[in-house]
Amino acid sequence: MDQLLQHWINKEATAPWLDQLMADITNFSAWKPFLLAALLLGIIFGNFRLRAMLLCLIITFGITDGLVVNGLKHAVGRLRPFQAQEGVRLVQLKQASPQFLSMASLPDVKMSKPPRPNKPVQGRSFPSSHSANIMLSATVIFLFYRRWGILAFLIAAMVFYSRIYTGMHWPTDVLAGATIGTLSAITMVALLNKAWQRWGKKIFPATAERYPVLR
Repeated sequence: MDQLLQHWINKEATAPWLDQLMADITNFSAWKPFLLAALLLGIIFGNFRLRAMLLCLIITFGITDGLVVNGLKHAVGRLRPFQAQEGVRLVQLKQASPQFLSMASLPDVKMSKPPRPNKPVQGRSFPSSHSANIMLSATVIFLFYRRWGILAFLIAAMVFYSRIYTGMHWPTDVLAGATIGTLSAITMVALLNKAWQRWGKKIFPATAERYPVLR
């Protein structure tokens, strides 16, 4: 089922406009400058609630991506679709510096070559770090801001689809990443909220008096 669904999304349900959209959505490097700018603006001009949300995002991202997801990638060692099979469509933005300049250009679409049995390849497919990171972000946003969280979940769904469409992941990679992201976000926000309630009054008494909870 995993291979059938990957094959249908990657090779059957395709169109030139989808190639462009999915390549744009899935490329984190192209979005990084905008995300960093939004983060800095939120930290500088945001209120307590927004800053608390961003702090939860940063901490959750660091633990989930740096420890959990990367640890599983190295432990499992699953090959990506384009590494494991011949004829997988690999849809990517053209190289540019900065990368976001390539978002207006047609993406490169290549077909994967047959795997070389005598050439070992490191697999980093399971779980999908993109899926984990976007889902933890959407979940944290939802826990602080319900309406914006719904929009974030819609964006997350597009990222999930793009990882399969562009030939980078199997559907189960995406499912596992999304599950990890959701559980990590819920757990970390709950723990950080308890930590604030316990130690916030000792470290920042005036702020904790005004804001007894993070959200």
